[in-house]
Amino acid sequence: MPNKEKRRFHTMGLHKPIAHLNTVCRNDFILVDNICGDLDFEEGGNPVTMNRVLGFKDPVLCDSYVCDCMGYTVDDIPYIRMAAQLGVGSTDTEHANFIYLNEAQSEGKFRMSHRVQNLAKFADAKDACSACYGSLIYALDRLNDAGKLRGKKTQICIGQAYKGQTGEIGVGQCTCGFKKSLKGCPPKAIDIVDFLEEEWK
Repeated sequence: MPNKEKRRFHTMGLHKPIAHLNTVCRNDFILVDNICGDLDFEEGGNPVTMNRVLGFKDPVLCDSYVCDCMGYTVDDIPYIRMAAQLGVGSTDTEHANFIYLNEAQSEGKFRMSHRVQNLAKFADAKDACSACYGSLIYALDRLNDAGKLRGKKTQICIGQAYKGQTGEIGVGQCTCGFKKSLKGCPPKAIDIVDFLEEEWK
């Protein structure tokens, strides 16, 4: 959630009601359309193609995982931690049981906004699946918001064409032969943010 949206949520005081709503209206199955998200909001003009649909039995775990995928922490969105404290669900994405169906497909030609194109300049994507590539774009957007892309010249490698290859820095399981590599298929944006802050000099 962009900073201006977070400020709007804080001023509207919606976090507490959202957290409490799930104590009375229990959800035991949540389906998330993650085919094509956006860097800003649903009707925005900065699409990020992910090509996946997510299903959850736990609403708190669902929102926690989506935060991870977009490069945020659960503490960035207060109602998630509140709902966990109320016993609605768990924020522990590290120990959750995720079941992945179908293989990721290589990226096609996606329509990219000017903003996404600017972020894509920091990536060297070769046959990257859309979920991996989308996670990298979300992570780069978080780093850009924090002013941490200035002066970066080395591109981040990502994609299936890097399997068995070597290089400087990459994200995703396909770049495991690189000097610096973040595993994951796909890696979560929050993990990419942490990895790049530490390793991308």
